[in-house]
Amino acid sequence: MAVYTRLNQQDITSVLTHYNLGKLVSYQGIDGGVENTNYFLDIDAEGCSSRYVLTLFEYLPENSLPFFIDYTDELKAAGIPVPAAVRDQQGNALHQLKGKPALIVPCLPGKPPSSLTLHHIHQVGGMLGKIHKTGMGSSLKQKNQRGLNWLDQQQKRLFPLLPEEDALFMQGQWQAIRQALSALLPLPEGLVHGDLFHDNTLFADDTLTGVIDFYQACYDLLVYDIAVTANDWCLCNDGLMLDTEKTTVLLDSYTAVRPLTAEEQKAWPLMLRLAAFRFWISRIITFVHPEAPVDEAHNSAMKRGYLDPNTFKEMLKVRSQG
Repeated sequence: MAVYTRLNQQDITSVLTHYNLGKLVSYQGIDGGVENTNYFLDIDAEGCSSRYVLTLFEYLPENSLPFFIDYTDELKAAGIPVPAAVRDQQGNALHQLKGKPALIVPCLPGKPPSSLTLHHIHQVGGMLGKIHKTGMGSSLKQKNQRGLNWLDQQQKRLFPLLPEEDALFMQGQWQAIRQALSALLPLPEGLVHGDLFHDNTLFADDTLTGVIDFYQACYDLLVYDIAVTANDWCLCNDGLMLDTEKTTVLLDSYTAVRPLTAEEQKAWPLMLRLAAFRFWISRIITFVHPEAPVDEAHNSAMKRGYLDPNTFKEMLKVRSQG
């Protein structure tokens, strides 16, 4: 949740005129995160103060956004603590601001955990299981915009841009991953979060109070989504190896809600490898070699929020040895 597009009070007030939320008291850009611009909005409604988050979508195409809105509506209806979009007076969730699609969601209580405990991991595993079970019963569909075809295209695009050693390593890893994927039997699919890193969760008094940032959500392999989560939540102190106890807690709490099939268990090491590869690619694209030219404001924001792609390159090396 970085700030790529700068907004002033008039910009925000112009959007709020469509809603019945109250009067803007203050606003603040939210640093951190990767792809969208986000602002906290503090709003007073007849003496009662509430906080919301205004999101501007920097990269996602507008025609993909109704899916995310409908999906979080379904999750909220299932009792899962997610920030469903606020509708305006006409029942609309999406608006245009500075030429970009924007929406407002309530700011849920809590904050991302500063250190990860087994108690945190247990709750996240169970919550991810609930998210998957809910999604499996949904009629919504959304193609993974950063799925296998995208990875193939980006690996080819990046090959001449990277140092030779990295380019050859990426190419070799991709060929090996694709070959291994082709040998798999069909695995369970459904709606997934796609980006359940710890900074996309909220805890208050060590209790999980919210799961946020569903803008990578899509219809994909469920076990892949668990692997994305494990590659962030279950690391050893070196930030690369998986901690056995943490991983066991995550998987046990998840499978208490939705047991894994034998084929999913077999595919687990490959899914961890694929997840590391995917985020190595996406970090390079976000912070080093964007798909399209960026202006100076975006370039400055990228530098401020820089997350080293090499973290996932080194993780991929470890995952490819397992």
